[in-house]
Amino acid sequence: MNTDDDDNAGRRAEISFIHDFAAKLRHEEILDRLKDYVAWQAWVRGTLRPGPGEPIPSLPDHAPVSINLDLTTACNFACDHCVDAEILNTGIRYAHESLLASLTVLAGKGLRSVILIGGGEPTLYPHFVESVRHMKSLGLHVAVVSNGSRMERIAELVDCLEVEDWIRLSLDAGSDAVFQTMHRPKKPITLDRICEAVSGIRLRKPRFKLGLSFVVTWNGSRINETPVVENIDEMVMAAERAKKYGFDYIAFKPFLTRAVSNRAEIVDLRDGDRDFASVIERILARIVEARRLEDRDFRVYAATNLKALLGPGAGRFTDQPANCHMQFFRQVLSPLGIFNCPAYRNQPHGRIADKAGYESADDFRQTVAATSRLIRHFNATRECKEVICLYHDVNWWIEDLIEHPEKLAALGAVPTEVPDFFL
Repeated sequence: MNTDDDDNAGRRAEISFIHDFAAKLRHEEILDRLKDYVAWQAWVRGTLRPGPGEPIPSLPDHAPVSINLDLTTACNFACDHCVDAEILNTGIRYAHESLLASLTVLAGKGLRSVILIGGGEPTLYPHFVESVRHMKSLGLHVAVVSNGSRMERIAELVDCLEVEDWIRLSLDAGSDAVFQTMHRPKKPITLDRICEAVSGIRLRKPRFKLGLSFVVTWNGSRINETPVVENIDEMVMAAERAKKYGFDYIAFKPFLTRAVSNRAEIVDLRDGDRDFASVIERILARIVEARRLEDRDFRVYAATNLKALLGPGAGRFTDQPANCHMQFFRQVLSPLGIFNCPAYRNQPHGRIADKAGYESADDFRQTVAATSRLIRHFNATRECKEVICLYHDVNWWIEDLIEHPEKLAALGAVPTEVPDFFL
């Protein structure tokens, strides 16, 4: 985010580089889309006046820049810390040709990236490999988040993934004992076996990045009133394992649960909790120790929402503008429907359309209209008051542009060697 606002610049220091969404929206391929959206909002609010006789325009006819795509609700693990547990293995699925048609329509309208994450395990989708190859044929950047149980399916994609793509395995443990307790695989699979498969892929010298995802859990955390296994003491061991087996990085993220009030995804830790200070101290110490393993080929990351949780200013990430602007640029496509945010996957107040909402040009137009209505009526100040939001800073940055549309004239593109369109 390159603005002249010193206060914003200071706050940006807390943002992980992969979460600098304002910079991504200023890529030369996306910038005009951002300006179109800001102008629409400014016209709606009256901060930008239409000329004589000009009607207030409709929401720009663009696809989201990025989508989270749930290929399936099926999962072969029963993870104790799964925030999507209530929607798994429902039997609800896509008509495959409809899914491919939706991706084609979206790509034609400006979709640039797809993250296969959430819902079920993507490699269980019968047409997983075909779907990814279709996305790549459309010129899309593709990321896959998997539990690692079917690495042979991922190995089938090594030849088609490029430097802008990535694979991340959700392993959350350094030892097999904790891995088994947390993930509860329905068929025998060990942590070593998954990691050895990663080493095999690494020998093929893929161009894409391979990461290990580690959701940090702590005693007393719960999901749907069920306690989860703590893994703080596994953090350094997991980093050592990631480096040994050829991962490019390990990413630490906080455990999420569902809010009682509206089922939003929230971090299950509060300043008033008895053990808050000691939990934070232990997590910080493990991250410092894990970072001693970093070198030119291996990195240790703390996600923005984890850094917010660990730092003194977590409260500001829950202070949202009334309009969530990112629901125009990033959405969730699931067998259960189209939703405005991963935090509201399968929640009725975040639903935009059904799963075929982008299947045809006419469906696309109707879904754009539904997106326009939700942007105006979904009150993020109220709905997201407990959410440590990765999109907090970019939402406020866009809010400032809408209130001061004269800033658009000076807004230039951000140069980058390898475009990152993942939102």
